[in-house]
Amino acid sequence: MESLQPTPHPASLPSVDYYVDTHAHLFDPDFDPDRAETLARASAVGVRQIILPAVDSRSHRALLDTVRAYPDMCRAAIGMHPTSVNENTRWREELQIVRQLLKEPPVKWCAIGEVGLDLHWSTSSLTAQCQALVIQMQLAIEYDLPLILHVRDAWNEIFPLLEPLQGQIRGVFHSFQGTLKDYERIATLGGFAIGVGGFITYKNSSVVKVLEQIPIENMVLETDSPYLTPVPYRGTRNESAHIPVIAARLAEIKGLSVETVRAATTARAAGLFL
Repeated sequence: MESLQPTPHPASLPSVDYYVDTHAHLFDPDFDPDRAETLARASAVGVRQIILPAVDSRSHRALLDTVRAYPDMCRAAIGMHPTSVNENTRWREELQIVRQLLKEPPVKWCAIGEVGLDLHWSTSSLTAQCQALVIQMQLAIEYDLPLILHVRDAWNEIFPLLEPLQGQIRGVFHSFQGTLKDYERIATLGGFAIGVGGFITYKNSSVVKVLEQIPIENMVLETDSPYLTPVPYRGTRNESAHIPVIAARLAEIKGLSVETVRAATTARAAGLFL
């Protein structure tokens, strides 16, 4: 099967000597002992920018403290994770906090996220998750910010929410592990990239065959650290310094040079977040 779109020739891409990690929870307590060293390791392998998506109000302080402490490398997103809606009868109050932080920003937000639908752990909260997502998509439109979308076991449920807003919303489908048909629906939305992480290094990863058909210019790199650690580091804490490992595997999958993967993914990330 041929690619949906032609892959850009390396000569058509600008020369780029750095990576962007578009999804990392660097404010997680797992990094408390060595956050500065973690950032230094990332910088040493060429990761210049890291996008930090919010989860909920319980971690807002840690998120803000991290971005303020490392403003040259870290950018913050604000939103409510779909699993934080589960069994949370006060999710509307949580979204009021998000709205207030957008109205009076303590830092410059680069996205609304991490938001979306997650039916892996619970299906009983689907209605609330949908309502929370719609509210946050409207905030993304109001503040002209991209979305960082989390979709797990919910492809059939999320597209009816997104498609009426085609042309008004943009962003990234974080940790994309859908089918080619899922990607084709994403492509019709316009303005969305897919996030590619350490899962592509896992044996028998089903998404590899899908990625072969997706244009590299529609992808961005991410770690989702401290989760989804790539091979050969699986079993240890993930971190942004592993981005080149993911890039190398993606280059192998796409039959491209690492330099082309770096240039294309960084250009797409910069266009969305920087």
